[in-house]
Amino acid sequence: METEIGSAHWAHVRRGLALALWAVFLFSIVLNLLMLAVPLYSLQIFDRVLGSGRIETLVLLSLMTGGALAALAALEAVRGTLLARAATRFEVGLASVLTKAALQRGTGGSTGLRDLALVRQALTGPAAIGLVDLPWLPLASGFAWLLHPALAVLALAGAALLCMLALANDVLTKRAHAQATAMQIQAQAAADALARRAEPARAMGMTDALVTRIEKRLLPALEAQQRAMERGSVITGLTRAARLAVQAAALGLGVWLVLRGELAPGSMIASSMVISKALAPVEQLIGSWRTLATAREAWRRIHALVDAGVSPPRTSLPAPSGVLEVEGLSLSDEAGKPILRNVGFALEPGQCLGILGSSGSGKSTLCRLLTGAIRSKTGTVRLDGAKLGDYPETELGRHIGYLPQEAMLLDGTVAENIARMAPAPDAAAVVRAAQRAGAHDMILRLPRGYDTRILDGGAPLSGGQRQRIGLARALYGDPSLVILDEPNANLDGTGEGALQACLAALVSGGVTVLIVTHRPNVLRCATHVLVLEGGAVARFGPRDEVLQHLMRPSRAA
Repeated sequence: METEIGSAHWAHVRRGLALALWAVFLFSIVLNLLMLAVPLYSLQIFDRVLGSGRIETLVLLSLMTGGALAALAALEAVRGTLLARAATRFEVGLASVLTKAALQRGTGGSTGLRDLALVRQALTGPAAIGLVDLPWLPLASGFAWLLHPALAVLALAGAALLCMLALANDVLTKRAHAQATAMQIQAQAAADALARRAEPARAMGMTDALVTRIEKRLLPALEAQQRAMERGSVITGLTRAARLAVQAAALGLGVWLVLRGELAPGSMIASSMVISKALAPVEQLIGSWRTLATAREAWRRIHALVDAGVSPPRTSLPAPSGVLEVEGLSLSDEAGKPILRNVGFALEPGQCLGILGSSGSGKSTLCRLLTGAIRSKTGTVRLDGAKLGDYPETELGRHIGYLPQEAMLLDGTVAENIARMAPAPDAAAVVRAAQRAGAHDMILRLPRGYDTRILDGGAPLSGGQRQRIGLARALYGDPSLVILDEPNANLDGTGEGALQACLAALVSGGVTVLIVTHRPNVLRCATHVLVLEGGAVARFGPRDEVLQHLMRPSRAA
């Protein structure tokens, strides 16, 4: 079975995170109990030591309080370590899943990784500490009740007031935060696209126009973020004032109870400390509400990406020989306009199909469908009788060689790009693929040969060099189906000759080849020709028969 990670792994990662958070929650309860050490120490100092004047009692109480604080420090360190490890394990467990899901859906994988980072920051920041310290509120209220019921009522009323402010903060800032996040993602995607095309943008004087375009997208995001921050600042100020008011009220109520003889002076000080500490987590949560809201939206995006993006595991199938069958293949764009209409044909191993058609006729889209890069709900593509979706994705990729119009080379060495970025590339297979593509001598003339480092996109190589390395990558692993989308677009005479020799070797070797081209000389090795017009098959058949039919109108003219 295919070793793809899907929703089961997502559930496993969430379960592991939940168990870690429960452990942190239990540690927090013990920590909150230990935080009673200082109020109890104050209570005993006022009621026992000052009344009795016994130094021995003071020393014993100080030692006990010091031990409790030392235990509190140790448990605090353990709790922080648990949170950090749980957040790291969560991010590591989902990084590959999100990248794979993003690639399957055709979106950028960096967005999922940024969302993971946002969740990790929330798990290790003040927001998480405030959440797990919330159990202190009922504990503090119970302790205040033991001192005097009126103090417990005041603590609960103060907590209710702060919770109302927290809900108001969520209502007032949630929509603005969501809008700001969505707009920032769009602006970041536009900036990333501009960075990938910086050279042609500078060459054509488009830099200022593109920067202005990005600023127009970013400005609404900043305005929405500003609105949310302004509203949040008002709520934060009210929250801080309310907590200090409740703390002052607790002290005033304690003094009043002392004057009435219902409370001891030590209990007055202890209750003020307890109530202040009980309200601190609520204030902390409101102060970090933006972090929580951002992490919540990131969590939802992660959930949606994993659930909708990862394909279920597939059973491994035998390596195909290259029998290709296309039946009723149709595809429309988002607006419903047809791109391909009822395309169908069949090829046997060792046959080469030349695909012709005007620009916009659907040739490149057909190539993407035949590789499994995109899927259509109408029609089927079969390789040796099995649908492309029946093959495990990683195995299907090994059986298909694909060269798109843009070679799409990645940051790495030439050898790594030819080996399709495999962790442990087969050097012999890399050289063999380059030799079959006629690129071996060209690669040897590079500064460091196969170990020459290239940047994302293929710089500093020329367009023809990128095309030939992309062809070698398509042939890596000896695929049984090779699909080339205008492979001669940037080639010189030497490259054209190498391409012709490569196509002839592939056909004679029993490989099924499809090639999109606008140059008739590339069709010398083609056994069949398919002509697309408006996304539909205008003609399909043996090469000479189709080309002869296409030449009749020109002869008549």
